[in-house]
Amino acid sequence: MVDRNRGNVVSFRSSRSSNEGQKAVVRKPLPRHVRRRRWIWLIAMLAFFFWSGSELIGQSMEVHERKTALAQSREEVQALQAEQRGLQEDVRRLQNEEYLLELARKLGYALPGEEVVDLDLHGN
Repeated sequence: MVDRNRGNVVSFRSSRSSNEGQKAVVRKPLPRHVRRRRWIWLIAMLAFFFWSGSELIGQSMEVHERKTALAQSREEVQALQAEQRGLQEDVRRLQNEEYLLELARKLGYALPGEEVVDLDLHGN
């Protein structure tokens, strides 16, 4: 495999020990400022990932709430449209003179010269 001992170059070694006679390469510890920079970078990345995860969860919950509210509003709109169609049908029927006369007769009214006969068959 590739084995380079040049600064920041990555080295790849096989899992088999083909270089059994060679000494193991001992790395020097990194300088203090490099370690500190890496820790700051790690903490910043972890903070960013936690923040983005919390935002994702919060926004998905808000989307779910808004979808639920939208579905409920659509149901209300459908119910109101059905009620509106029924009221429009009532208005259309009330504009018909024959329907008005029939409705008046049901309420006990009569035209001049007509007699109202109550046929209560059940005796109530």
